[in-house]
Amino acid sequence: MSKYKALIIGAGQVAGGYDDLQSENILTHAHAYHLQENIELKGFYDIDPEKASLMAKKWNTKAIKTFDNINDIDIVSICTPNNCHLKSIQQSLKLNPRVILLEKPLSDNEDDAKKILEISRTTPILVNYSRRFCPEFEGLASQIKNGEFGKYQTGSGYYGKGFVHNGSHMIDLINMLLGEIKNRTEITQLFDFHEKDPSKSIIQTLLNNKKFYMQAVDCNNYTVFELDLFFESGRIKILNSGFEIEFHSIKENDNFKGYKSLCFDKVEKTGLNKYMMYVINNIYEYLTNNAKLKITPKEAINYV
Repeated sequence: MSKYKALIIGAGQVAGGYDDLQSENILTHAHAYHLQENIELKGFYDIDPEKASLMAKKWNTKAIKTFDNINDIDIVSICTPNNCHLKSIQQSLKLNPRVILLEKPLSDNEDDAKKILEISRTTPILVNYSRRFCPEFEGLASQIKNGEFGKYQTGSGYYGKGFVHNGSHMIDLINMLLGEIKNRTEITQLFDFHEKDPSKSIIQTLLNNKKFYMQAVDCNNYTVFELDLFFESGRIKILNSGFEIEFHSIKENDNFKGYKSLCFDKVEKTGLNKYMMYVINNIYEYLTNNAKLKITPKEAINYV
């Protein structure tokens, strides 16, 4: 079978800067394409030709200066800034791709997000919310759905660097683990990232009327992305940006007879350090076996 052909628009960190071919981690589009033997990376395009050339040299491919002579591209990765997503997608449509892989979020504004949603009705788009693709989070979602920890009681999360830019990761993870969010109530906000995208502290109400408290932490001090979830029969902590999941179960209190306590059981390492491999595998399975794209603009527009 001939290989699927991929092109990356944007030549920044997530496109190919975070790792290289020798890295154990698989954090970039370029690395994941190189490791998928049935996909060929045809090159990088960037409005800065020098950046495209440097990235192409690093990944042993071509720097693309114009789309005029490019054809037969199956996959286009959009790795441009949030405010450029719509324009980049519109450019990529000239290549008639079979699927577009879009870095999260859809856009930095609702109007562009709606236009991207409309495009996705004719050109399939997969949105890269990284934790959505990790087997450990998929397994955890199944365990919660099957009632292995009892009913969800309450929970909180901590994040920074913009509600749309980074907080949308947490909203997507809550949707995946706990179900649909019915409404949100904003409490406070802080401008730690971008003047148009404050980090917001909000109360989210789920369909079962249980709450999740999402709290903003200034990213200029440090990076944090953590969740703490309480269930009838246990507690789950998602730590270190999602690289670890910590489990606690109920046990009799050693000091006070008749009382029960939550006690640490185990910590599970996740595959978040290789998440781009899982993303590209989802695209490959979609193209080859008509598998479902795990998150599309239809869901992601709710996060803008």
